[in-house]
Amino acid sequence: MKIIQSFWAGNQKDFTNSYGWLDYKYNWMSWILSCHQLVKYHKDVELFTDSFGYEILIEKLQLPYTKVHVVLDELNDYHKDLWALAKIRTFQLQNEPFLHVDGDVFVWESLTDKFSNSNLVTQNLEVTTGYYRNRWDAIRPNINYLPEEMKGFDEDTCNLACNMGIIGGTNIEFFQDFCARSIEFVDQNTKAWSDQDNLNFNVFFEQVFFYGACLKSNQKIDFLFQETPKDNLYIGFGDFDKVPYRKTYLHLLGVYKRHGAVCKAMEIYVMQHYTEMYSKLMGLINELNLNTKEIDYLTKDNVFELVTEFEEELKTNQFESENFLLKRDLYGGGLTQIFDFSLEEKDDFNIVLLNCFYKKTIIEKETSIDIIEIKENNSVYNQYEVDEIDLIMLDELSKPTLYSDFIEKLKTYFDDDTEEDSDDEFLLLINNRLRNYLVYKIISIYLN
Repeated sequence: MKIIQSFWAGNQKDFTNSYGWLDYKYNWMSWILSCHQLVKYHKDVELFTDSFGYEILIEKLQLPYTKVHVVLDELNDYHKDLWALAKIRTFQLQNEPFLHVDGDVFVWESLTDKFSNSNLVTQNLEVTTGYYRNRWDAIRPNINYLPEEMKGFDEDTCNLACNMGIIGGTNIEFFQDFCARSIEFVDQNTKAWSDQDNLNFNVFFEQVFFYGACLKSNQKIDFLFQETPKDNLYIGFGDFDKVPYRKTYLHLLGVYKRHGAVCKAMEIYVMQHYTEMYSKLMGLINELNLNTKEIDYLTKDNVFELVTEFEEELKTNQFESENFLLKRDLYGGGLTQIFDFSLEEKDDFNIVLLNCFYKKTIIEKETSIDIIEIKENNSVYNQYEVDEIDLIMLDELSKPTLYSDFIEKLKTYFDDDTEEDSDDEFLLLINNRLRNYLVYKIISIYLN
């Protein structure tokens, strides 16, 4: 079973198109990380793309696909926002078992080992809530042709769809029929829609239609995840702080693409693990004079030097201002794993508060909210909401401290309770917040 990916620019040759991401550069970073992680764990990884995708992903970034098919320019007469159509057309071009992986999906293990004999595979089932229903209600008056596969959803007798972060299987005959019917659904209705409705329509001719087609022909589907989340409630799919030791699959769907901390975590991972590729992308951005100056000089050697320098600065609590944020980011990638393992093994460690944030109060609807804004390297600030406990913790962290000393000090702020369950709850509360501080780069740690 081969791995395939698809990229279609929608007949737009705009390098700065964000494709739904917080910033356009994160879109290209996502493709760098997705491709390299797939190639790391799979023998055959093929790309189906258009001429613009070939220019950027292959000629400029030189992503290591085993084979590239420049075939999706044939879709350029369709509306630019019908991005799922490129996936459907790519499925239709397959004549052997495959697994399609979206460009915002990252893996740390083989996918094909699990599903080499599966009839059909998708990421998971999801419950279609009002999130889908409201979008359907907006475009339903413009639907001229409603296929049988959509009637269950249309009549509200079926509220399930398949998330297609990954999709594939061995049943090529089914895919040929599904793709033909899905494209017919698009072709019979496209001209009636506004620009906004085209974006909303993707999920219906892709994910909802697919599940309807499976029901219609009684197909067996295997799922990567057995949980069935609601369509707008995917939790933990952007947790870079837990890979690869707790998570081996991330999918930056929906709001994750626009979440500053998640996007920065992805950037740091690419900087650490695919340093030359990161510098190549940043060099391309600088070459195009896109009103920014990105870091394009990183190599494995100077990443090591920067990390080593920052660790020494942590130990003295004296930081050089030059490249402080860059060094903080490079050193911080992977610290959550050290934190988790240290707690499990009951090993002590040092905590240092980083001088890269400030506190402020926001008034919303006559309610005040305390937040801290964390400086980001060459990016907007990230925000982290804090409460009274956070303020106490941050105050106690104003000077470097051992974790064990910090815990003992914090206990003095809480009621004296010797029950074991209460002590466990206290540690869980404090440790979860410390872990969040690491993720948001409010603190850093080092071992003795």
